Amino acid sequence: MQSPFASIARDALFERLARGHAGGLAILTPNRRLASALARDYDDSRAAAGLAAWESADILPWASFVERLWDEALHAPGTGEQPLLLAPDEEAAIWEAVVADSRQAKDVFSAASTARLCREAWKLVHAWRLRPAREDANEDAMAFAEWSSRYERRTREGRFVDAARLPDALAPLLRDEGLTRPATLVLYAFDLITPQMRDLLEAAAGSGAEVLSCGPPRHKAVPVRLPLASPAEEIAAAARWARARLEAAESRGAAVRIGVVVPDLAQSRRVVERVFAATLHPGFNAPGGRTPPRAFELSLGRPLSDYAIVRDALLLLQLSGREIAFNDASRLLRSPFLAEGESEMAVRARLDAELRRRSGVTLTLDRLVDHLGTPRMPRAPVLANRLAQLAKFRRSDLFAARTPAQWARAFAEALRVVGFPGERSLDSVEFQVLGKWHETLAAFARLERVTGKIGFRDALGGLSRLATDTLFQPESPDVPVQVMGVLESAGLGFDHLWVLGLDDGAWPLPARPNPFLPIRAQRAAGVPEADAGSSLELDRRITGGWMCAAAEVIFSHPLARGEAETSPSPLIAVISPAGPDVQGRVPAFSSWRDAIHAAPSVEHIADERGPELAGGAATGGTAIFRDQAACPFRAFSAHRLGSSAPEVPQPGLTPADRGSLLHAVLAAAWERLGDKGTLDSLGAGDLEEILTGAADAALERARRRRPDTLAGRFAALERARLVSTALAWLEYERGRGDFEVAATERKVTVEFGGISANVKLDRMDRLAAGGCAVIDYKTGEARVGAWLGERPDEPQLPMYALGTGEDVAVLAFARVKPGENAFKGLAREENLLPGTTLVSKDRSRLAAGYADWSQLREGWRRELDALGRAFAAGDARIDPKYGSNTCAGCAERLVCRVAESGLREGEDEGATDE
Repeated sequence: MQSPFASIARDALFERLARGHAGGLAILTPNRRLASALARDYDDSRAAAGLAAWESADILPWASFVERLWDEALHAPGTGEQPLLLAPDEEAAIWEAVVADSRQAKDVFSAASTARLCREAWKLVHAWRLRPAREDANEDAMAFAEWSSRYERRTREGRFVDAARLPDALAPLLRDEGLTRPATLVLYAFDLITPQMRDLLEAAAGSGAEVLSCGPPRHKAVPVRLPLASPAEEIAAAARWARARLEAAESRGAAVRIGVVVPDLAQSRRVVERVFAATLHPGFNAPGGRTPPRAFELSLGRPLSDYAIVRDALLLLQLSGREIAFNDASRLLRSPFLAEGESEMAVRARLDAELRRRSGVTLTLDRLVDHLGTPRMPRAPVLANRLAQLAKFRRSDLFAARTPAQWARAFAEALRVVGFPGERSLDSVEFQVLGKWHETLAAFARLERVTGKIGFRDALGGLSRLATDTLFQPESPDVPVQVMGVLESAGLGFDHLWVLGLDDGAWPLPARPNPFLPIRAQRAAGVPEADAGSSLELDRRITGGWMCAAAEVIFSHPLARGEAETSPSPLIAVISPAGPDVQGRVPAFSSWRDAIHAAPSVEHIADERGPELAGGAATGGTAIFRDQAACPFRAFSAHRLGSSAPEVPQPGLTPADRGSLLHAVLAAAWERLGDKGTLDSLGAGDLEEILTGAADAALERARRRRPDTLAGRFAALERARLVSTALAWLEYERGRGDFEVAATERKVTVEFGGISANVKLDRMDRLAAGGCAVIDYKTGEARVGAWLGERPDEPQLPMYALGTGEDVAVLAFARVKPGENAFKGLAREENLLPGTTLVSKDRSRLAAGYADWSQLREGWRRELDALGRAFAAGDARIDPKYGSNTCAGCAERLVCRVAESGLREGEDEGATDE
């Protein structure tokens, strides 16, 4: 866009800057990043001229310049008393209050989000001199008109001015001779000048100031277009290209500036940061390694609440409220930012693991303190004491209504009580973030200028939103690779520039008119992105700026996003696709993992066997044999090294919890019934009474173990489910022949291959036809094939059948599920139990090798002894039975090296359904 002011070349601009402050020259930029870059360029030019010292240039963003002038006007003689400037968070608080107190509040989903859109609309109204016609106003526009009228009245009554109206308030003051102002103003790299900006600049010119414009140097580049398979490949290619350009410059001993523009950086920041870190600094996250200074920087700051130290501070304050999600409480238990977090790190980790077995999905502070005082809990005395102090402080000081300043002091005191920010020295980033957190608390305290007394929930919610809305980028030294968004790239110059993501669905950006202003008014005023045409025109100018921003310019675009094919943006489609010479600019680099394996110093050690068990024997449960069958390393890690995955509290009851309750109810019922004859003699009402008592007893035992899980209406619903499910099963069992229940929940010790195992039986029946039936209740999947073949998946029932000394004639699953009740298993003879199959007649692949019951028992004995001997001998091979299917749900993946074996999905045999 053509500037209405006279222009000046950049070299001439730097010559005038060299006169120092006496020249009275100020350079204004669209954003802070460009101001910093331009100041750095000027400093480089002074150093190149052989100077050892010089006056710093007055270069600052437009918004900062306006605020500086206003601050000078407040203290200038003769300007009179002026309104106070509202901070952005104060503006937001007033807008939110206006929306919340309006008659439209009931129709607003979020007052905070609506207030944010209102602030944006208010800025547009003043920046672009919008005067919407009444006939263009829809319901949203009329609501905004009402809200803005109330907002204007509240700020007028409080003698406040906001950033949107500040240039208009400042313009008449420029004529006052007592106001100090630059003699020359230079607009640098402004692509758009709003009517409000133009009016203020014309007022400055009218008061005697010289107003000039200047643009960045233009490179004579030949842009190239590079199609790539996907957005992920674009990011990876850009990172490799940046590394190649950086290494080439380092080899020449030359400085270099490399730019990478990512239009959707706000959404893809984490991925971009990870890929660039792994490419430019291989092994940056290797355990025990030294973190190198980064060669790249991401322009877009992160929300302050995303930083660990601030996130933990907010979670601590949330814990002081009503309740907190267990995952958040778990994070706090392991946080280094609490008192003695480093000293008690190990015991707090054990405390977290134990608490996962006892807690529900939410925790209160008082409940957490009670848990910490439980005798069987690991002892973390400092943590327990600090949280107890916080609970006491909470009851006495955290629930009365108070002003934001009082809340800020209370929050700071609550954090002090728990020893925030911990004992260890903070690193540079943490130190800067902590400083910004203190600034944020202070900003929250200042809200008392515009807000009355509020309660704890509103106070914490307001502080959390403020921390989320505050973007923060820790200070870092100048780096050669800059990764930035579209707006941050404006006016910057580079040696090499890559712009990615320019497919037809992403560039030009879609129109984004403000919903509270009529689109016709926005279009007529020329508001950028008010409609498709203005968005296209803006992005056309931005693309043109990129084309001459560096000596080398690469535009890339994905050929597909997900399943959808894409084409290049029409703004770059005229550029011919890159040839082989351009493809060569993106070399391949070995990953950290590949580099390690390619190193000649790598030593290959066969590490498949641990020490034999002392004495050659051990005692454990059936899980030893099940895990040994699934994968020897799993068994070694879990049962020799004691590794186990931490539990994850679930809302309500897990499927395993429900199965255990049903087992307990059926066991108690058969303790009362005893045999088929008694079952047949009782009616449904009598059975329901027995089952109700059994369900109440089972739920009470479960409630004592996990009081946070079973209570009130939920317990009543679970009892009804247990009674109805068990009653339907007992009615199914009426169809069997005579039997006597010989045992329920019986534990026996068996031994195979030198390993003793404690086996718990759900139930064993004595059959009228002779022999016993061993029964295992199943509410989920039940596969008879899991008992058969090499390395049986579920060896529990075969172990019981071989180790009890009873005459076992039937092994069966009892499928206890409404509508699917049935037995499923294998039998020595026909007609012993409904749903079971004679071994000799089982035609499944796994049972084909057994001619009769005795051969089946011999096969079980052989397999179980082999598993026991292998475990006792220290077998720790990584040998998942079903390949990656076995590994998918394995709790030992953190300590297992299966990834090093090259095993991939699909290169394995799944479990049989037989």
